[in-house]
Amino acid sequence: MMMKFNFYILIYTIDMMMFMLMMLPSNLFNFHPLTLSLILCFYLIFLTFKLNLMTNSFWYSYILFLVMIGGLMILFMYFTSLMNNELFFLKLKYNMNLILKMIILFIVLTLFYKEYKFIYYYLSFNYFELKNFILFFNFNYKNLFKNLMMDYSMMMNMYMIMYLFLIMLCMVTICNKISFPLRQMLMKYE
Repeated sequence: MMMKFNFYILIYTIDMMMFMLMMLPSNLFNFHPLTLSLILCFYLIFLTFKLNLMTNSFWYSYILFLVMIGGLMILFMYFTSLMNNELFFLKLKYNMNLILKMIILFIVLTLFYKEYKFIYYYLSFNYFELKNFILFFNFNYKNLFKNLMMDYSMMMNMYMIMYLFLIMLCMVTICNKISFPLRQMLMKYE
């Protein structure tokens, strides 16, 4: 019984964090493109953790993370090649407004926790799978779907996430060394 309760709390907190991350760029005029890509990267990390918990293999989340990080790197290269380096500022008034918005959102989402459990049952399972739900938690269901080529090591995923994050940081430091965009535009004056 305790395992189910922790599972629902964990899924609910991941969903709550994902919803709060979606509410962050509500005022797009004050956001730098680098912060938007950072918010998307955090959203992707929460999504892969949720996918790890919901599915029986780590391959889906691993492939999703690789595809999305590859897309983020391409977007970052487009941003750095077309824009000059702009200074990044955090305004105090906007931060206070954001903190107030997050507190109100947290209170509202904690009030709807009990309804979330029933919505989760309804959306994630069919009627026939709902009967077998208790059987899955009575024994180690991960070993049922385990293949010889598939290892349930979270460490491999974490190493790959850290490696891709390190490559993205190296790319940022290379772009910050110069104050011009990477793509050189040749202007012809006549």
